[in-house]
Amino acid sequence: MDSNNKIQNIIIVGGGTTGWMAASYLTKTLQGSVNITLIESDRIPTVGVGEATVPSIRTDFFDFLGLSESEWMPECTATFKIGIKYVNWAYPPSVTKNNTFFHIFGEAKECDGVPLTHYWLKKRLNGYERPMAHSCYPSQRLCEKYKSPKFLDGRASVDYAYHFDAGLVAQYLTKWATKRGVVRVIDQVVDVALDDTGAISCLKTQKGNTYTADLYLDCSGFRGLLINEALKEPFLPYSDNLLCDSAVATALSTDDNDDNFRPYTTATALSSGWVWEIPQYGRLGTGYVYSQNFISPEQAEQEFRGFHGIKDKDVPIKHLKMRVGRTKRAWVKNCVSLGLSSGFIEPLESTGIYFIYAALKQLIRYFPDKSMNPALRNKFNERIAYMIDDVRDFIVLHYCTTSREDTPFWKANKFDLKIPESLQTLLDIYRAGAPINTPYTDEYGYNRNFDAGFDRFWTNSNYLAILAGVNYLPDSVLPILNHKPDSIEKAEITFKSVQATTENLLKELPSHYAYIKNLHKGDELMVEQYRQLEPSLTR
Repeated sequence: MDSNNKIQNIIIVGGGTTGWMAASYLTKTLQGSVNITLIESDRIPTVGVGEATVPSIRTDFFDFLGLSESEWMPECTATFKIGIKYVNWAYPPSVTKNNTFFHIFGEAKECDGVPLTHYWLKKRLNGYERPMAHSCYPSQRLCEKYKSPKFLDGRASVDYAYHFDAGLVAQYLTKWATKRGVVRVIDQVVDVALDDTGAISCLKTQKGNTYTADLYLDCSGFRGLLINEALKEPFLPYSDNLLCDSAVATALSTDDNDDNFRPYTTATALSSGWVWEIPQYGRLGTGYVYSQNFISPEQAEQEFRGFHGIKDKDVPIKHLKMRVGRTKRAWVKNCVSLGLSSGFIEPLESTGIYFIYAALKQLIRYFPDKSMNPALRNKFNERIAYMIDDVRDFIVLHYCTTSREDTPFWKANKFDLKIPESLQTLLDIYRAGAPINTPYTDEYGYNRNFDAGFDRFWTNSNYLAILAGVNYLPDSVLPILNHKPDSIEKAEITFKSVQATTENLLKELPSHYAYIKNLHKGDELMVEQYRQLEPSLTR
């Protein structure tokens, strides 16, 4: 390749979590061979209160940058996440009081090539009542007992992710990236000039400066300043599949201790959507995701305040409008969109941050030179479209399989929305009794192999967690099991092994609070000040 044709200058438009994750990742990956400039305004509001993640962020982002948990977690009020607790999703609260289930991380063990979850399904169809997550994984019990996923010496016992304040992560990465040569410009882009081919030729800012680059990254949030406004790339809404389009959000101070500090995200279904609760060290990030087709912003705020028992004057509430769907092509000409400008789906499965670093990894895989070879661009766009559509399908699953139809919102989800053909195919396989999306790699490694994790981000264990949780059961279970009595006996031994492992971990692991408090030692003053902050909204 002609060295004169290589990318020499990259401009990132927009800061926040997306912009600074991009700046940090590219600085590390490109090894200082490219000049990176990030332009951000100090007046543009950011979006989101509290952020939850998925396990691959550990290896694919923080470990990749060489950032240890002891370095960055105390700076970002970060805590551990073992899974998600769903409340009132299967049935209305008026039907049953014990209406919860967990979607925990990691793959179930196998017996003779069949996931343990399917042996559980066979037992369940014969009247077995113990929940799947209790039977097949140790993690739900760890959640219920508020345990850390790690021993005090730092060893991990189960798969886990993080909760954190995304604004603080952006601040941390700002310092990290600028120390390594990223140029930060506090200004606002007011004009985007295009050349004769329709590509971006330069950016003009409010302060009268002009900036040019070989490659532009649009991290401007829902606005899509470069990709949608300047390059006119259409946005494809998911309104035929998903109803929620708005949110109210805030942060609440907490009095954490060994008996209440949750190592999981909570998603509680309400009349017209659901409430997230993301525990951080010192406060709780929370919000109500809802549909304005069924409830007004004022009614949503009232219901949200009632849920938490907070009076109007006590806590300020932020109102957010969400653009749900994806930009048709994430990469157009010499511009790549990342984060909210590329696509967004309600944060029911904590995929917002994943969209950022997964897209960055794909960008590096298909990284161009100045010629912007369309074959590279087309492959990148294909992968990003697949990624976002795949998450859409999994979120739709939560709504279309529930038994709830007690409010207009839940009735519409059950009867009126379009189920994507790709999801219907998987549901048909499941109803026939077969596993769906079994992982490509071993049960402990699926998140460590990026390609396998990208192609099958949601595996059989993920699907079964939701389907079993809402009691959406197959008509029968894997007919071959009727011919394998020895395998069924082995599965019973495995079930007992899981329970023994669980009991040992409950005895040996510290509480989540004890581990996090030790990790954050010396930061008590910062946490106390953080509790007093007005809730910030992070991109």
